[in-house]
Amino acid sequence: MTEAGQTGLAEFGGDSDGTDDRPTEEAVAVAGNGGSNAAEVIDVVEETLPESTGQLELAVMQVDYTIAGYGDEERPIMHVFGRTPEGELEHVQIVGFKPYFYAPTESLERPPEEQYERLTGSAEYDEDGEPYESIRGESLTKIFGQTPRDVGKVRDEFEHYEADILFPNRFLIDKDVRSGIRVPERRADDDSLVVPHDEVEAADVQADPRVNTFDIEVDDRSGFPEDGEEPIVCLTSHDSYRDEYVMWLYEAPIGDGEIPTEITAYEPIEGEIDHEVRCFAEEEAMLEAFIEYVEETDPDVLTGWNFEDFDAPYFLDRLEELAGPHHEYDLSIDRLSRVDEVWRSNWGGPDIKGRIVFDLLYGYQRMVFSELDSYRLDAVGEEELGVGKERYAGDIGDLWEDDPTQLLEYNLRDVELCVELDRQQEIITFWDEVRSFVGCKLEDAPTPGDAVDMYVLHEAYGRFALPSKGQQEAGEEYEGGAVFEPITGVKENVTVLDLKSLYPMCMTTINASPETRVDPDEYDGETYVAPVGDDGIHFRKEPDGVMREMITELLAEREEKKELRNEHEPGSLEYEQYDRQQGAVKVIMNCFTPDTEVLTPSGVREITDLEIGDEVYSLDPETEELEIKSIVETHDYPDYDGGLIDIETSKIDFRVTPNHRMLVRKNETNGITEDEYSFVEAGNLDRATNYELPHGWAGPDGDKLEEVDLTELIDGEYEVWVRPSVHGRTFTAELGWTPRRVPKADVGKTGYVFTDEEFEDHREYIEAVCEMSFIHRESGRKWIPRTYDGDDFLDLLAWFVTEGNIYTSEDKQFGENFRGSATTVNLAQDKLPVADGGVDHHATIGELLDDMDFDYYVDDRCYTVTSKLLGDLLTSHCGDGSFEKRIPEFVFECSSQQKRRFLEVLIDGDGDRQVNSWRYTTSSDRLRDDILRLCAHLGVTANYNRDSGSWRIYVTEGSKNTLRMHRSASRSTADDGVCCVTVEDNHTLLAGRNGKFQFVGQSLYGVSGWERFRLYDKEAASAITATGREVIEFTETAANEEGYEVTYGDTDSVMLELGTDVSKAEAIETSFDLEDHINGRYDDFAREELGAEFHRFQIEFEKLYRRFFQAGKKKRYAGHITWKEGKDVNDVDIVGFEYQRSDIAPITKEVQHRVIEMIVREGDIEGAKEYVNGVIEDVLAGEISLEEIAIPGGIGKRLDNYDTDTAQVRGAKYANLLLGTNFQRGSKPKRLYLDRVDPSFFERLEAEEGFDARTDPRYGAFKRDPDVICFEYEDQIPEAFEVDYEKMLEKTLQGPIERILEALDISWEEVKSGQEQTGLDQYW
Repeated sequence: MTEAGQTGLAEFGGDSDGTDDRPTEEAVAVAGNGGSNAAEVIDVVEETLPESTGQLELAVMQVDYTIAGYGDEERPIMHVFGRTPEGELEHVQIVGFKPYFYAPTESLERPPEEQYERLTGSAEYDEDGEPYESIRGESLTKIFGQTPRDVGKVRDEFEHYEADILFPNRFLIDKDVRSGIRVPERRADDDSLVVPHDEVEAADVQADPRVNTFDIEVDDRSGFPEDGEEPIVCLTSHDSYRDEYVMWLYEAPIGDGEIPTEITAYEPIEGEIDHEVRCFAEEEAMLEAFIEYVEETDPDVLTGWNFEDFDAPYFLDRLEELAGPHHEYDLSIDRLSRVDEVWRSNWGGPDIKGRIVFDLLYGYQRMVFSELDSYRLDAVGEEELGVGKERYAGDIGDLWEDDPTQLLEYNLRDVELCVELDRQQEIITFWDEVRSFVGCKLEDAPTPGDAVDMYVLHEAYGRFALPSKGQQEAGEEYEGGAVFEPITGVKENVTVLDLKSLYPMCMTTINASPETRVDPDEYDGETYVAPVGDDGIHFRKEPDGVMREMITELLAEREEKKELRNEHEPGSLEYEQYDRQQGAVKVIMNCFTPDTEVLTPSGVREITDLEIGDEVYSLDPETEELEIKSIVETHDYPDYDGGLIDIETSKIDFRVTPNHRMLVRKNETNGITEDEYSFVEAGNLDRATNYELPHGWAGPDGDKLEEVDLTELIDGEYEVWVRPSVHGRTFTAELGWTPRRVPKADVGKTGYVFTDEEFEDHREYIEAVCEMSFIHRESGRKWIPRTYDGDDFLDLLAWFVTEGNIYTSEDKQFGENFRGSATTVNLAQDKLPVADGGVDHHATIGELLDDMDFDYYVDDRCYTVTSKLLGDLLTSHCGDGSFEKRIPEFVFECSSQQKRRFLEVLIDGDGDRQVNSWRYTTSSDRLRDDILRLCAHLGVTANYNRDSGSWRIYVTEGSKNTLRMHRSASRSTADDGVCCVTVEDNHTLLAGRNGKFQFVGQSLYGVSGWERFRLYDKEAASAITATGREVIEFTETAANEEGYEVTYGDTDSVMLELGTDVSKAEAIETSFDLEDHINGRYDDFAREELGAEFHRFQIEFEKLYRRFFQAGKKKRYAGHITWKEGKDVNDVDIVGFEYQRSDIAPITKEVQHRVIEMIVREGDIEGAKEYVNGVIEDVLAGEISLEEIAIPGGIGKRLDNYDTDTAQVRGAKYANLLLGTNFQRGSKPKRLYLDRVDPSFFERLEAEEGFDARTDPRYGAFKRDPDVICFEYEDQIPEAFEVDYEKMLEKTLQGPIERILEALDISWEEVKSGQEQTGLDQYW
C-alpha cells in the first residue's frame, strides 16, 4: 500500500523498509486480503491523536482494511469510506481494532500465543468479567491474531468459532454498524480522520452513494475477447452525482470512419442527456484518462451489466496487459482503489479496495421474481423500459474502423440502459436498503447466504459465539415437507388455503433453536414436544431462543414497514421508501428444509451431509476418467425460492437451478456426436437437442490380484501345514529346528505344521521351497488350501456375497463323548434344468470349488464347505446374513477386468438378465451402495429403487444416458432452498435424486438441512420439518371433517375441490368457513400434539380456481383464478410448464399458454384441439413468422473451441460467414432448421464475393448440406432459404403441447390430423 492508502497516519509511526509477500489465497479469503506494501507502523496513543472538534455522522459506503508495517510490527488499519447526509465524502482510518476468533477453552493445553508467534493474546472473559460462551453454553477462549491473515492461517489448528468472518465484516458486527457510524472529528493535517476503534459508534445515517456506471467495447474480430488480449476501443461512463455521460474513444489506427466530436442523431431513452466525447490517439492515453476521471469523481460504486464477469475483470486485465516501460502512462490497476490496492480472484469479481464492485445483472435477477426469456441487457431493457440496444449484428472491430459514431451510440445506449434500469427498478437503492437492515456490505447484500449470515452474526454478537461454517457435524437423514400426489386432468372450484410462513411459525411455536433443545430426563422445566420419533424432540418453553427472537423481530419489523407504507399514496416517495424497507426485510426471512443424493466411496450420502474434506466420485471432463476428489467448499442457500429445472428420465433425475452446470455432449439425430463433454447451464440446454450425459467412462484400473494368501487376509491365530519340495532334513536344517510333523491323509503326504508366529518368522524360506500348503484356525479344525488363484478367489467371494451364509453348530455332549462346534460355509444354488445356450450355475460353483481344491458336500440345492477359518474370513470381509452383506473393500482396488468379473458373478447369483440390461436385488443397504460403487468404477450408469422391502439396482448396458429437454424437463419453483458443493479440480460429482445417479457439474438442488448455517442443528431442523408436516396433515384432517378432500398440496398449502355445482359466491363463503374451522382446530393441535398453549399457525384463504388442471406431475399445474387475496380477478396461473422457460421459441410459449387458458378459463377442450390443429397447419404452411418459431440457444464458449459443431454452433458459424452476424460466446442466437437453399444464393456468393467451396471448408459444408442457420433479426434470413417446417414443428410444439394433451387422454396425432374427440365432460 502506498501513502495514499493511509494518509494522515505518518506522525503516529516510523518508517521501515522491505516488502511483504502476499498471503496464501486461502488465508486471504478467510480474513480479507492483508497483503500490502505499507511503510508505516501504527502505534496510536491517546496523546498523539488529533484533538476532536466535534462529532461526525457518516453513512457507510465501503469498509476495507490494509496492513501497515512489516514483520512483527504489522498492524491492520480499517478504512471506512462514508458520506455525510449532504453527500460529502469522508475517509476514516480506524486504528486498534484487532482480528480474533474463538476456540473451546478445554481444548487448549496452553495459551495459544505461546504456541504461535503470530497470535498476540487470548482471554476467557470480556471486559465486564463475563465468560465467553458458544451458543450451546460451552466455555470459549477469545484468541487474537496480529493480522487478519494470521487468523486464516492458524485457525485449522483449532476447533474454531467465528474464524471465517472477513475482517471488515468483523468490524461491522462488533460495532453493530448497519447504515452508518458516528465518530469524533479528529482530523490530521491533511484533513483525513484518524479514530481509535473504541470511539466508533453505530448511527442511523442515510446518504446516496456516488455511482459510476460504465461499459467497455472490445475489438472482437478474433473471437470473444478474454484476458485483456484485445484492445478496448471505447468505453462510456455515467456519473450519478453529475448525471453526465462521458464517451471515451480510442481512434482506430486504420479505417475511414469520421471521428465524432459529439453525438447529434442519438435519441435518449428519457429526454436530453448531458454527454461528452473524448478522443485519444492511443489506447493507453484513453485508459489513463478514464482512471484519472475515476480518481477525480471518486465514486463509491463501480457498476454495469454483467460487470463482475466481464467489464471489470477485462478492464483490469487490459491495464495489466498494456502496463510496461514502453510508454509514459501510469496504468497501474491499484490507481482505481482508494487505498492503492486491488485484489484479483477467481472466486468472483475483482476487489477494488475502498470501492464497491456491484453487478446490476445479479442485483436485478435477485430482486425480480418473474423469470424473463433472457437476462441480456437488450432483453431486460425491452421488458422494463420498452427500449433495447442499438441494433448492430456485425463485429465491433469493423464498426470501430468504419463508423465510430455508431459505435459510440451503441456503447452509450448500453450505459443509458443500465442507468435507467437502475433508476426505474431502484436496484442499487433496494440492495442498499437490505445492507442497512442486515449490516453487511452492499456487494454482499444480493447473495442470500451472505446477507442472512451477517444478520445472524449481528444478532448473536455479545451474547454467544457461533460455530464457523461447516464446523457442525451433520446428523442422520430426516424427512422433508409434506407433498400430496398430483392429479391428472381437470377439477372445478378449487380453493387454495395457504399456511402463512409455515416453517418460521413452527420455529416460533416450539421455540426451536440450537440452545433451547433439551433432554427431558435432565431438564425440569416445561417443554414443547416436536413429533419426531417415539419420544419427540423437546425444546424449553422459556426463555425465547435466538431463532424465535429473530423471527419475531423480522415479522414485527416487516409489518411495521408495511403499515407505514400504507399510510401514504402509492407512487409517493414515502410509499416507495417504506415498500423498499419491508421488501428488504422479506429478503432474509425465508428458511427451508429440503433431497439430492451423492454416490461416494463411502456409499450413498445426502448432499447436505457432505462436508469439506469428504471424498466423492468425480469425472475429469477432459480425460473422461473417474477419480476420487475432495469437497473443498459447501454452500447452502436455504432462502432460495427462485426457479428450478426438473429433468427426469428413466435414468436421470435432477432438480437444479437454471445456472447449474450440466455435463453434456450433443448427439443429434443426423448422427453427429460431439467428442467431448462440456458444461452447459441447465437453463441453456436446448429444448429439442438430444443430449448425452457421461457414460462408459474409464474407472480406476488397479493391479490384477494374481494370487491370494489367506494368511494375509485373516486376523487371529492360525496354523499352516506345509509340504516342502526339499528333503525333510534339508528343510529342518535350514529352519534350525524341527516343527511338528503331521500326515495329511487326503493328499497322502506328511508335512510340517507352523503356528502363525512361526510361519511369519520363516515365511520367506518356507514359501521358497513350499510344494503344497494348507491352513486352518486351530488343531482339530479342517484344513483348507492356503493360496488361491486371484480370479478364483474373487469368484468365491462374489458367490458368497450373493448366495452364501455361515452356520456354526453348537458344542454337543453325547454321554462321555464331546463334539465341538463346526462352522460351515454354504453356497446356495438350485440345480435346475438349463435351456439351450444357458449356464448351469450350480455346476459352475462346483467347478470353482474343484479348481480351488476344496473338500465339500453337495446336493441339488447347495454346496457346503466346512472351515471355521474360511467362515471367519468371509464374515469379516463380506458380512453375514442378507441384511449385512457387502463387497470387500480390496475388490475396488483390483483390475477393471476383475471388478467386472466380480459384478458378473453377483448378477449370476441374485440378478435377472435381459438383452443388454440386468437387475440385481438385495436386502442389504451396504451391498446396494457397494454395487453402485462397483458400477461407477466400471463406467456403468446404475440406478436403484425400493421394491417390496428390497433394493433393486437397474443397469442398461451401453446406455448413452440421453435426454431431450422438451420431453424430460419442466420448470418448478424451489420450496426448500438449494445448496451446492465445490469439488476440487474437476468440479463434477456423481449425484441425482430418487436413486438415479449421473455425473453432473456443481450447485445441485438438494435438501439443505443447514449444515453450513451457523445456527444449524440437525435435531432442530428435523423437529421443524416434522412439525410442519404434522400441521399440513392435520390441515387435511380438519378439511375432511367438513367433508372436503385435498386435490393437491405441498409444503405449506392445500387445494380443496369444492364441487362442480357451486357458485363463485358460495365457493368464497365456503372457503372462508374452512379457513375459520381449520384455524380454530389449530388450537387443539398445538395443545395436544406440541404442548403449546400459544401458537403462530394461521391458514389463509388465498385464492379460488374456477378450474384447476394438473398434468400428473408435482409442481406442474394451472388454474383460472377468479378471486385472490380479497379481490375479484380474472387471471390464469401457470406453474411448472414450459411456458415459463427462457430457452423455448415464442410460439411454444404462446400456444402452450393459449391451450392452458382454453382448458382452465373456457373449459373448451374441443376448441383447444381445433386451435392447435390450426397452428400446426399454419406452421407447416410457413405462415408463422421466423421470429416466432425460431429456437433461442446460448453459445457457451468460443465457436472455434467446439470440437464437434452442434446444430446451434453450426448455425451460428454459418450465420457469421454468410449473413454478417457476430455470434460468439455469450450470444443467444435464434435457430432455424432448413429444408433447402435455392442454388441462386450460392451462385451470387461465388460470383460477387468470391466464395469457393473447394477452399473454404465451412462454406463447402453449408453448400453440401444447408441444414441449419442462426439469426438475430428476421430480415437477415435470405428469401433463398427454405425452412424445414415439419422439423420446426417437432422441435417447438410437439413435446410441450403433447404433455398437456396426454393428461386429457388426447394424442398429438389426433390433433395433428384433425380427428374428432368427445366433449369436456369426460375430463371432470
